[in-house]
Amino acid sequence: MFAQQQKIKSAYKISIVGDSISTYIGYNPCNYPVYYKDDRAYDNEIESVDDTWWKQVIDTLSGELCVNNSYSRSLVAGDYESSACSAERCSRLHSDAKPDLILIYIGTNDRGFEVDVGIESPQNTQKFYGAYQAMLRQLKTNYPSAKIICATLLMGKLKDTVNLAYDRFMRKDDRYNEAIRLAVKEEGCLLADIALSDERYETLDYCHPTKCGHKLMAKLWIEALKSLL
Repeated sequence: MFAQQQKIKSAYKISIVGDSISTYIGYNPCNYPVYYKDDRAYDNEIESVDDTWWKQVIDTLSGELCVNNSYSRSLVAGDYESSACSAERCSRLHSDAKPDLILIYIGTNDRGFEVDVGIESPQNTQKFYGAYQAMLRQLKTNYPSAKIICATLLMGKLKDTVNLAYDRFMRKDDRYNEAIRLAVKEEGCLLADIALSDERYETLDYCHPTKCGHKLMAKLWIEALKSLL
């Protein structure tokens, strides 16, 4: 399907900022924990990196992966090195070359663990909005020539099983997407508002996309990017 998509532009160097949803074994910085490997990749029918949403997007753009800075279990908020707003995460999006595009899909764990949204506290990186805005501010400083494109968060749906250990990810909370929209506007970045589709991606646990779920995410990203690039 994606091989038949019209190419939007060629020769982009693309970096990713994400959590476990965007990991794949062998494609993340050294020592970053990875979700999609071994049995988990097999169970979700992820046969290769080509089945991930971000690789499908990069291929459709005729792009090249710069760095996939995705860290399993990470939040945007907090003062840990794993937090997406940390100086460590925001400075590790390049190798020999710097990215032309930075695609961001992160916040599912913040929503799942009910981190305080904190719209009223834009300087507080312990809260989601302040942390998201701080992340964008640092990325703009570190990669001033890159286009930074942030996606709103989708909800998952179960394929054919029930796993109550992940029931927190069932709870839809639009406050997090509103915070993303506001942070993107305030920092002058670009918004891929894929949540407006109201689509739910397929999962085994309400959280991590299956092969089919990644395909849907890629489709929504590609549709959004056509009007942004």
